[in-house]
Amino acid sequence: MAKVFISELVANEPVYNVFQVKRKELVPFKEKPGKFLSLLLGDKTGEIEAKVWDKAEEQASGFQLHDFVLVKGTVTTYNQKLQLTLETVKKINIKEKDLVHFLPTSPREEGEMWEELQGKIRRVQNPHLQALIQALLADGELVKGLRRAPAAKAHHQAYLGGLLEHTLNVMELAQRIAATYPGVDSDLLLTGALCHDIGKIYEFRYDYVIDYTDAGRLLGHIVIGTGIVRDKIKTVPDFPEGLQLKLLHMIVSHHGKYEWQSPKRPKFVEAAILHQADYLDAEVDKFLRVKAEQGTEDWPYIRQLERYVFTG
Repeated sequence: MAKVFISELVANEPVYNVFQVKRKELVPFKEKPGKFLSLLLGDKTGEIEAKVWDKAEEQASGFQLHDFVLVKGTVTTYNQKLQLTLETVKKINIKEKDLVHFLPTSPREEGEMWEELQGKIRRVQNPHLQALIQALLADGELVKGLRRAPAAKAHHQAYLGGLLEHTLNVMELAQRIAATYPGVDSDLLLTGALCHDIGKIYEFRYDYVIDYTDAGRLLGHIVIGTGIVRDKIKTVPDFPEGLQLKLLHMIVSHHGKYEWQSPKRPKFVEAAILHQADYLDAEVDKFLRVKAEQGTEDWPYIRQLERYVFTG
């Protein structure tokens, strides 16, 4: 069965396809006994409201929130918006390779980004930092997470591969800034850029939904990432104590401000540059997504930016 995306649905056409359950609610009828099932279904192209009017409670018992369901019904229109009127909703198991149909993914190809990362880390000449990088990349679980994790749940690059994309952008910005200012330790800056968000590998879950893990909510990626890097440093013989302190400081200070959940503010130039590069990439991504997602509206209000944004 070929996947039909929500963005491809047409009014008055039948629908027989797989979607993910984003919301599930049994609602009492106003004028008769019983309940109907109200759903929000989604895939990587968007979300759509759906209703099950008959045998709602029976069908609702067969699946849970975030499950993938095979639905049969019709595309209808309500209040000038498409919605689905469904006859059946059945839980279905999907293959891991098909998750890309339901979770948003980076517009960049994963293999291409990984090759770019390899090129950037080869620039690091400091033998201790290079040994640390190799220790990190020798960890298969870390590598898998770095290639797949999102950079956020919602704010920026909130899709599979988003962490790798964001890390590359921050490393590129760091390289360019280091080349502008004499005396900046480019090896330390590049390594800090590589490591600054590494805790997001465990801050988020990204199996069949992008959300926070327990560790993410209880600790956050800064604490998690500091622990990861400190543990890997212990495997590198004779790693200088001062270099360790500077690298760990860059991780804990990269948000830049206490009110942005940064335990420390940047205390030396490489840490200050890393904060600015991290902030710049996240902020630019928000603006670029506005232009890509807001259609023809010239002045949409963007909650994440807390302002109206001009797209005309």
